[in-house]
Amino acid sequence: MNPNNLTLLIAAPPPNEPAMHNDQRAMTQALLSRGFPADRIFSLHGQLDRVLVLAFLAAARRRMDDWQAGSLFVHVSGHGYFVGETAETARPGLELRDTGDTSDDYHLLWDDFFAALDLPAGVRLTLLPDL
Repeated sequence: MNPNNLTLLIAAPPPNEPAMHNDQRAMTQALLSRGFPADRIFSLHGQLDRVLVLAFLAAARRRMDDWQAGSLFVHVSGHGYFVGETAETARPGLELRDTGDTSDDYHLLWDDFFAALDLPAGVRLTLLPDL
């Protein structure tokens, strides 16, 4: 297997909701059963906030600093939200906790998510959001 492959699994469940963590466990098992090395699967789950998710993405990005080619698979299990009033102004994001305030530390726009990854030119991203 190409050493320039990485998987990020993010689960952001509401309190007392096991579904997202179960999604993450099932995805891990599926990847392992297909021969994906365990040392290239990184998971983040629990009561998350914007700072923690961005730090997780930044750490993953540092692992790819010298990659000229490769692939990143990202699976996110949680809830989504959007800001904006029209299709032209709508911006989607991840709701890490339902606080009713989309400008707080428990909401992360996809724009910011992708900016934190800032993938090298030759790295292909496969994103599977389960929101």
